[in-house]
Amino acid sequence: MVKTEQGSRNAFNITDPKRYRCQVHHYHRKLSRLYLSVYKGARNEPAFYLLFSDVAYIDAPMSWSSAEFDIAEHGACIDLLLNLGLVGEAIRQFPDAYAAITDYARLYQARSANNIIRIVASSAAILQDIPAGIK
Repeated sequence: MVKTEQGSRNAFNITDPKRYRCQVHHYHRKLSRLYLSVYKGARNEPAFYLLFSDVAYIDAPMSWSSAEFDIAEHGACIDLLLNLGLVGEAIRQFPDAYAAITDYARLYQARSANNIIRIVASSAAILQDIPAGIK
């Protein structure tokens, strides 16, 4: 089961997530969906896929080691959106607007040896397979 709470560690409940590597498989621009292929060790076939839905922001290389994603606290997500200019500073003055963003935007973060991966999306899921049109 995938965790959804802000501040969650190991959001996908992957056993020993550092033994995996992720690769951007496909980004569906019109639907704002990001598919990652996740490989275990040196295997060439994906063990599973990760789907991020309603993606607002991606900061990631094409591939990296580790599939350990955490969900940052609300404040970290808002700070990133502010720094990127995706929301204005006034958002902090209107609790209803702030809550509307943090109810639907989650900052998923992973760390590899050389990178910090950041994905802002409304939800994420583990898939055993992906739609045929995306393969």
